[in-house]
Amino acid sequence: MNKIERVHAALNEEPVDRVPASFWFHFPSDQIAGHAMAQAHLDYYRKADPDFLKVMNDNRHPVIGVEEIRRPRDWRKIKPAPLSSDAYQGELDGVREILEAIGDEALVVVTVFNPYAMGNYMSNRQVTEHLRADPESVSAGLAVVAESLAEFSQAIIQAGAAGIFFSAQGSEKNRFSREQFETYIQPHDLIVLEAAQEAGATFNLLHICGNNLRLDAYANYPAHAANWGPQHDNPSLREGQEILDRTVIGGVDERGPIVDGPRAAIEAEVQASVRAIGTTGFMIGAGCTVPDDVPVEHLIWAREALTDR
Repeated sequence: MNKIERVHAALNEEPVDRVPASFWFHFPSDQIAGHAMAQAHLDYYRKADPDFLKVMNDNRHPVIGVEEIRRPRDWRKIKPAPLSSDAYQGELDGVREILEAIGDEALVVVTVFNPYAMGNYMSNRQVTEHLRADPESVSAGLAVVAESLAEFSQAIIQAGAAGIFFSAQGSEKNRFSREQFETYIQPHDLIVLEAAQEAGATFNLLHICGNNLRLDAYANYPAHAANWGPQHDNPSLREGQEILDRTVIGGVDERGPIVDGPRAAIEAEVQASVRAIGTTGFMIGAGCTVPDDVPVEHLIWAREALTDR
């Protein structure tokens, strides 16, 4: 199989010649847009040779109407910046360059942080406090963010990406009640994911971020695969696969042997994960981003362990 065939087979829970593998990390601030972003990702891709490429997006998508969100009522003032803004176009320029270089040999998914995560950045990490104090005002603002991210997600797919890597945050059991999550966070998430589906995504990857997660709250999210860290007081990959009923990506602790080795420990972790989950409906990856100084050789060892089972 080539990489595209292998990943599609895994997404469809069909037999594969070997389990696909991919890892990702954050890039420096001078490599988050345009040619610099594209070159950094392509250099990594050619060194690590992953089965699909996840494009990291550390651009903070802009809103207008308020310089800073300090109080809950400020959320009602925000308006989305147009898709033509520099932040959006810089990211899209980089994505197009990546796709032109490798789009015929590997699937590419592009990171989109969920509206709650974007709100956390916009409010200097006060979104949780603001939601508890005035949920209706904050929800109104997050709805604006969601519509902007939905438009951007569709532009990503229209550019040729297979889908989005949707980084979903906010579902920790100790952060909000289930009712709060389902009322003020989930609807905005669905706006973005459904827009990506409508644009023709074939590989939306749902990354569920955090500790002590309500994994079942994502069972109805429209995504082709899911990824989370089971070591963070979360369900195991096998349990999560049953809960979410889709292909799962994981099996490697992003702060475990993949960081310092040795090779035998990396291989043992990978092979144990495959024995636990099986070779269908599964791809090897980390539960979250690996540190940006992880030796690429370690990522190669993890992939090569899949052919040595």
